[in-house]
Amino acid sequence: MANKKTRKNRTRPSSAVVRVTARKLKEDGLSGPSGTRIRFAAPGEAGAVGDLLMGAVDDLEGGQVVEALAEGKCGAYLLDALDGSKLTSLLVRAATGGELSAAAAAMSLPLVAQNRDGQLVGALLTVPSGTIAEMASRLPGDAPYDLVSMLKYTKIKALAVRTDARGAGVGAALLKRCVQIHWQLGYHMIFGEFEVQRALGPYYARQGFSVLEPGQTIDVGTVLSGFPMYLGSQPGESLFYRWR
Repeated sequence: MANKKTRKNRTRPSSAVVRVTARKLKEDGLSGPSGTRIRFAAPGEAGAVGDLLMGAVDDLEGGQVVEALAEGKCGAYLLDALDGSKLTSLLVRAATGGELSAAAAAMSLPLVAQNRDGQLVGALLTVPSGTIAEMASRLPGDAPYDLVSMLKYTKIKALAVRTDARGAGVGAALLKRCVQIHWQLGYHMIFGEFEVQRALGPYYARQGFSVLEPGQTIDVGTVLSGFPMYLGSQPGESLFYRWR
């Protein structure tokens, strides 16, 4: 009995979180429901990803993110960081070289869900928040809070699941992996917005997000700088968020 107990105590917990690597995310992907794999979108899938996401949002950053994905530049900094590079160093280098626009795409995360037949049945895109960066640039003090905000906050720009794949948990799996990756990279907060008429509050609440009523705001500045900075949604939309 003592031997059995010893072996049991040495067994690795099944709930242990496995760190995501760039290779894992790009090649094998992460497990999803019904045999789907959640992985990084490939450059050759830019058109298909754009088509999927445009069903959920009217504007994909002016098409810049899809273009960056086609060129293999979208999410490049995040992949490097998963392999050990420092996001801070990558961003500062871009800012010094006057390449912040390109850096925004490099810090975006394009995820897809692929079924057993190799078809894309879902997609998710996160981007740095221009709204938060602009507000952060006006905070008191000399610190580059706008740059720091890009390392700590990310916005879910769009989440879409193909009509015939809905109800199987694909969207929930994309959100779960999105959260896992950003927490691993040291982000503090993930947020997004949805149109009130779509009534998605209960859905995001089930995925572990808090949902604000239209007109409500949340302080996202104190944790960043010690000064309050309030984030809300656009008219007719609700904001959902999750802290690390």
